[in-house]
Amino acid sequence: MSPGGVAGLRQQLARRTPGAVRKLVRMGEHFARRQRDWALLLKAASGVTGADRLALATSALVAPVTALKALDGFGCPVLLRDVQVRVDKVGVFRLRRGTDDPIHVLRQREPHMWAVLQERLRPGDRFVDAGANIGFYALRAAQLVGPRGEVVAIEMMPGTAASLRANVAASGAGNVTVVEKALADVDGQVLEASADPSKLGQASIAAVEGGRRSLRLKVETARLDSLLPEGPVALMKMDLEGAEFDALQGAAGLLGRVDALVYESNGDDPRIERLLKACGFTVRHLAAHDYLAVSDTSR
Repeated sequence: MSPGGVAGLRQQLARRTPGAVRKLVRMGEHFARRQRDWALLLKAASGVTGADRLALATSALVAPVTALKALDGFGCPVLLRDVQVRVDKVGVFRLRRGTDDPIHVLRQREPHMWAVLQERLRPGDRFVDAGANIGFYALRAAQLVGPRGEVVAIEMMPGTAASLRANVAASGAGNVTVVEKALADVDGQVLEASADPSKLGQASIAAVEGGRRSLRLKVETARLDSLLPEGPVALMKMDLEGAEFDALQGAAGLLGRVDALVYESNGDDPRIERLLKACGFTVRHLAAHDYLAVSDTSR
């Protein structure tokens, strides 16, 4: 049977399956995914101290129980307390209890992103991480560009930015500069950022519907043109949870100095691709909601 035929068959089965059964199937899939993420985490990360290793092991042992919570939605490995872990070829990270930090140190979640860094970055290059979160890609890039290179990691959420600074320091990444700003098309504006406290990696200043966004904080905006007024950028990563277009509008000058940009878009806003094409980029889809834009004049 062709792939199209398989997809059609799945759609027919989904329509004919009772809603309660579909919900149970989804919950089973979510439970299995959470167990898989734990296996990936234990393979990728090791506790820095004995106490960290014990906390990580204990959290993993009770994972079949903690994974049962809220099975109808997003979930990630649940830590019983904050732990500091070392991830090979990346760095040292403090993972906060009750947050989605653990899944943000798993390279298997976004292998295409890891591959883009490997392909585009060379010693001495400059990498900009717009929406750096706890620094997974910033710290990997820091190793790839080396001591002669530079990484600018931009994160707007105060608590996450503090974790990012701590992770940079613990990893000994002297070539990483952390900037605590929300990226937009104007400088110095104070906006409200919202997030679900358990999903801090999805914090946004854009209007976002749904979810339990009970955490609301004031953040100050900056334009990329103001933060990076000169110098070439080999690669920029942009993951701003819906605020990408406004951030790009504040980067008119910078885009002329960027070789490549990997960014997230949910696909229903064509303005991003139009803007990038007008600036001389060729855009292609990578995977899921991620795209790669390469300057027509890049190496």
